[in-house]
Amino acid sequence: MARGGKKARVESPAADMTLGEDDLQVKEEEETGAMVGVAAANAAAPRVEIVVEFDKSLLDCPLCSLPLKPPVFQCRAKHAACGPCAANHANKCPACDGAYERDEGADRYLLAVRVPCPNQAYGCGSSVVYCMAGDHRLVCPHAPCRCPEPGCGFLGPPPALRGHLAERHAWPVTDITYGSVLEVQMQAVEQGRRLLAAEDGERLFLLVASERGVKVVRVAAPAEEEGWYRCKVWVHAPVDTDTGHMDVQMLDGKVESCAVPSVEAAMGAGGRYLPVPSDVPAPEGGGIVIRLRIDKEVKVRASRSPRSRA
Repeated sequence: MARGGKKARVESPAADMTLGEDDLQVKEEEETGAMVGVAAANAAAPRVEIVVEFDKSLLDCPLCSLPLKPPVFQCRAKHAACGPCAANHANKCPACDGAYERDEGADRYLLAVRVPCPNQAYGCGSSVVYCMAGDHRLVCPHAPCRCPEPGCGFLGPPPALRGHLAERHAWPVTDITYGSVLEVQMQAVEQGRRLLAAEDGERLFLLVASERGVKVVRVAAPAEEEGWYRCKVWVHAPVDTDTGHMDVQMLDGKVESCAVPSVEAAMGAGGRYLPVPSDVPAPEGGGIVIRLRIDKEVKVRASRSPRSRA
């Protein structure tokens, strides 16, 4: 009922016809049913992607030239700004002094624009949101690594680098399994190095034995991953002449990463290394016997507690 007890009336397209309450209810039901039908059709429609070429600068903040990430702001003159730039200018457009307001429509469009991963040339087939391509690049498992051999310009992801070093430069490669102890006899401690391959060659580690000591690093561009790696390395020290016991030198810690599998890069990648006494007993054939175990720790995402209902 309308105000004052009068019935609601709706003018029809025909000027000489008036719809009463009963007719109005039928009309509303028809319109509601039509809207539900359209929504259901849209939900059932297949996703269609198209390739569009346009100026990349339209996707970047005009103030800092970085990719526009939601939340995006815009003044009435249609000057856009990313969140940090809008905050740095006290929510006032530096071009026209107009106030910035949220542009949720732009947010939706920006999250729909996808581009190939920057490491596509190195085997990554991912399609990522443009404004998040930089974040993906930091964690992309196909980020290229460089061959350390002098005069060699090979650049590729760890699996390809493994094959290159083994076939082109005759590097020793040992397949490993996480959680299993591996015993390795290293020759020429001054230049000792060995590749360790895990997960069917998708993950590559480097074991080095130098004058400074023994260390294990992961061969990859430093990045945040869904998991991290821990390594335990130990060698047997000389027998104590007083007690008759053989001590064990051990190192247990997180595995650091480096993009170049060389002794110098490994030792400079941060983290600790295991100093090896010069009088460690040598096995038959010389060198040094190293035992190690690599474990992969998976990050557990914190689950959100359900909100309590009032």
